[in-house]
Amino acid sequence: MSKERNSAQPEAVKMSYLFELAGSKKTGLNIAVIFSVLSGLCTFVPYLMIFRTVLFLFDGSGNSMEAMRYGLIAAAFILLRFIFQTISVSLTHYGAYSALYAVRKKICEHIGKVNLGFFTDNSTGEIKKVLMEDVERLEQFLAHQIPDITVAVVVPLTVFIYLLTINIPMALILVVPIILTLVLQSIMMVLVTPKMQDFSVVQGQLNSALLQFVNGMPVMKAYNLTANSYQAYSKAGEDFNVLWKQISRMAAPISAVCKVLIESGVSFTLPMGGFLYLAGYLDLSSYVFFVIMSIVFLSSYNNLMNFAQIFSQISAGLGRIKDIMDIPEMPTGQEHFIVEKNCPCITFSHVKFAYQKKEVLHDINLELPAGSLTAFVGVSGAGKSTAAQLIPRFWDVTSGQIQIGEHNIKDLCMDNLMDTVSFVFQDAFMLDDTIYKNISIGKDNCTREEVENAAKAAQIHSFIQSLPDGYDTYLGSAGIKLSGGEKQRICIARAILKGAPIIVFDEATSFTDIENEHKIQIALENLLKGKTTIMIAHRLHTIVNADNICVFQNGSIVEIGCHTDLLEKNGVYAEMWRAYTQQGKEVLHK
Repeated sequence: MSKERNSAQPEAVKMSYLFELAGSKKTGLNIAVIFSVLSGLCTFVPYLMIFRTVLFLFDGSGNSMEAMRYGLIAAAFILLRFIFQTISVSLTHYGAYSALYAVRKKICEHIGKVNLGFFTDNSTGEIKKVLMEDVERLEQFLAHQIPDITVAVVVPLTVFIYLLTINIPMALILVVPIILTLVLQSIMMVLVTPKMQDFSVVQGQLNSALLQFVNGMPVMKAYNLTANSYQAYSKAGEDFNVLWKQISRMAAPISAVCKVLIESGVSFTLPMGGFLYLAGYLDLSSYVFFVIMSIVFLSSYNNLMNFAQIFSQISAGLGRIKDIMDIPEMPTGQEHFIVEKNCPCITFSHVKFAYQKKEVLHDINLELPAGSLTAFVGVSGAGKSTAAQLIPRFWDVTSGQIQIGEHNIKDLCMDNLMDTVSFVFQDAFMLDDTIYKNISIGKDNCTREEVENAAKAAQIHSFIQSLPDGYDTYLGSAGIKLSGGEKQRICIARAILKGAPIIVFDEATSFTDIENEHKIQIALENLLKGKTTIMIAHRLHTIVNADNICVFQNGSIVEIGCHTDLLEKNGVYAEMWRAYTQQGKEVLHK
């Protein structure tokens, strides 16, 4: 979603891409535009009837019945305009919001198929801005701008052709404000568009800084800091303020002139009409009619005054949407792994992995026996988490291969791979939903009994039952807050319910109280029983009984063995163990 990529994409390409994203919703939008044009044309008929009435009043050839007929025709077209406008608005908004749903769904489905590098390279604020703000702006364009643009072109053009049949010079003078406005709008687009690209980037940075600021509020309060003390937020806010003022200074004068031109069409027709009337080239009734039409004729353009700015924002947003959709999906195979009675082994063969052209894993060769518990340990940045994340293909290996049983994971169907591997994350993720929903996402079409059995195995059932609404208790912003240990046990229940034969468990770094710690250990025993397990360990006392411990250092495995063997080797692991136990003693003596 880089600024450079956005600016490199032609505006026409972005607009065509919008309709490509809209897909089948285009038909309804096209029909809505037709009704919008009909509504616009109906607007001018009452004024035409006024002109006809003025004609026979001036020459004295009309009568009251004819005036009544013109009045009824005008009233009928006013009613038709209301009907056409209602249909148009209904269709455009239905089509626009349907298109928004389709676009958001496409984006979410797509980012679910790209590797984790996308989420590392783009902040939560930037992704949220695309999914919410950039997509939401498409509604403004689809539901309002497209019909307005069409009406502003087709209706005046049709009326202009008719006006040419009455008086050519007067018809031509009516389009002068439009031509001047279009020229000024084009100039404004040239000036504003690059700034709107920058504005979108700065707005994304502000969103990210704001999210970090809100999430860090407990720390801010603990240290008595203010918003201004948080430099990232303060700087992002200042950058946003400065850039918006620059855009306003560019756009405001031109917008004001355009507004004056569109609303003062009569200042062009009055002197020109007066000159032609005095010169004998224009009769009085036509003169009056053109003065009236100069007010009505240009009214279609009022809705386009902010078009340049809106178009720039939409264009920049479409560029970012296209950037996301252009990120290649991780290729998926077609093979299906059949889970046997015995859990599968996992094999790393000459695995290398590079992130942003820097190799972070070097020639990893490792076999994890079926049904075994293997712990990955190492200092932060050693590569243990990255190696574990390669198994469910959160990333793809740069070279080498990883096999589950006899199958290269790249050859497996992605859905099948996800069913085969459960990943329990270090940071327990909870939906803003009920506890039942948070557990049941582990398995499609599960029964209430299955959810409760999983919760019992995860040592969280009694706690849930103690809540007033039990399993229907809401979590997150709309409900109660859970402790870290309670969240982790819900995540373990989720994994137990899923029943995958391979478990990747990223241990929480934070220490819990003794009761929670004991319950988590029992829950883990129930989860890992009979599974092939990889544990990313941060607390060494939890893995002393592991079948194998792999010690990572600078992207390589430097030691492999059980706890006792590694202590006897007196190498890297033994040094880590001594440091870990010494830290524990220091905590106890405090």
